[in-house]
Amino acid sequence: MSAVFAHGVGVRDDLPLPFYLFAGGAGIALMAAFISLSFFWPRAWLAGAAKGRSLGQAFGWVLDLVAVPARLASLALFVLALASSLSGAEVGSQRFGPLTVYVALWVGMAIVSALFGDVWKVLNPFETIAGAIEWTASRLGLPTLRDNGEIPGGYWPAVIALGWFLFFELCYHDGTTNSAVGGAMIAYTVGMVGGSAVYGRRWLRQADGFGVLFGLLAKMAPLYRDETGAVRLRPPLSGLTTVAPRIDLLAVLLVVLGGTTFDSLAGSTLWPNLVGYHRGWSSTMVNTAGMAIVISAMALLYYLGSLAVGRYTGHTPREIARRFAHSLVPIVFGYTVAHYFSFLVLDGGQQFLRLLSNPFDRGTNWFGTSDWSVNFLLVSPGTIAWIQFLAIVLGHIAAVLVAHDRAVETSDAKEASWAQRPMLIVMVFYSVVGLLLLQRA
Repeated sequence: MSAVFAHGVGVRDDLPLPFYLFAGGAGIALMAAFISLSFFWPRAWLAGAAKGRSLGQAFGWVLDLVAVPARLASLALFVLALASSLSGAEVGSQRFGPLTVYVALWVGMAIVSALFGDVWKVLNPFETIAGAIEWTASRLGLPTLRDNGEIPGGYWPAVIALGWFLFFELCYHDGTTNSAVGGAMIAYTVGMVGGSAVYGRRWLRQADGFGVLFGLLAKMAPLYRDETGAVRLRPPLSGLTTVAPRIDLLAVLLVVLGGTTFDSLAGSTLWPNLVGYHRGWSSTMVNTAGMAIVISAMALLYYLGSLAVGRYTGHTPREIARRFAHSLVPIVFGYTVAHYFSFLVLDGGQQFLRLLSNPFDRGTNWFGTSDWSVNFLLVSPGTIAWIQFLAIVLGHIAAVLVAHDRAVETSDAKEASWAQRPMLIVMVFYSVVGLLLLQRA
């Protein structure tokens, strides 16, 4: 496997402070935030602020004008990545197709969504392809794609899609080769467009794992478009209160959180000490079992926290788990930044920009970037370590804040804080595990 795809938490073990100080600081910060909220956040506020204020229809019109070329550019990038993968092109040890999927899509789009809103809704190439088929069918007088309401299974198809992607990326031993990535892109496209032919566009909104995940992350963003198309500005995190309290959406978040945690574990020095060294299908089987165990462990911890909270509040664990599922979104984002930041800004991201000008290794220089070299000094190791630490800690603090805001909807602040203590323990554990894996990368 090329070094560009060995994207562990930080590929650095020279943290500016000892691990116990990082872990202790994270625990203290979370507990301080937890205690402070009981005094300074007496009533629910985020839901009322989620509507925000309109920035006017003019911003919406500008976005509509930009949307068409942006959609076409995204489709062109998708086709280019697929063609590059099917051609088997490599520039040195780097491959444009896998870089597009693992860097531009999986990492870049997640961060863009959390900061700027549901950009994927516009850029989704499967939506563009489905729309093109629908337009062509209507012009030919053929039956068009139907929209039959909610698809059978709710968001569980998205859970399966994300689980399959994480298996392919993290467990399958040939998951970064051109042939494998090209085949996976074709299979995913057939699944998304084929489902749209049966269920209409709602299939993409509920079955496209990337779209569902990016849509959840977009709820954190301060910008969104309302039903009239106007752009609105709202307090960050307030949009999370609009996330439907569903078990299948909770499963989406737990699968991604567990998969990212396993990626950290598999890239650390702990993993070979636990399972030894494996290659080929042996590696695939060991990694698959490991990822399943980690995802199950993360889900079990969340369930136990929900069970304990339920005993204080008189609700069932299922009700608590659904009601506070939205609080996991900032944790997922924090883990994503902590885990992939160095991969995005250093090797992977810079290689993607370099190969964008020469995706078929034919000496082209379409955008003037093919002769770029990777600048590993762009961000110092110490800066990366602090960004990773802050991403994990701030992600968990945001989760505590969002959970507290939901809890005080039905009880006073002190009672809510008391009942939420078990979930605080779970979040402290999540943060310490994340920091431990960062330190052992």
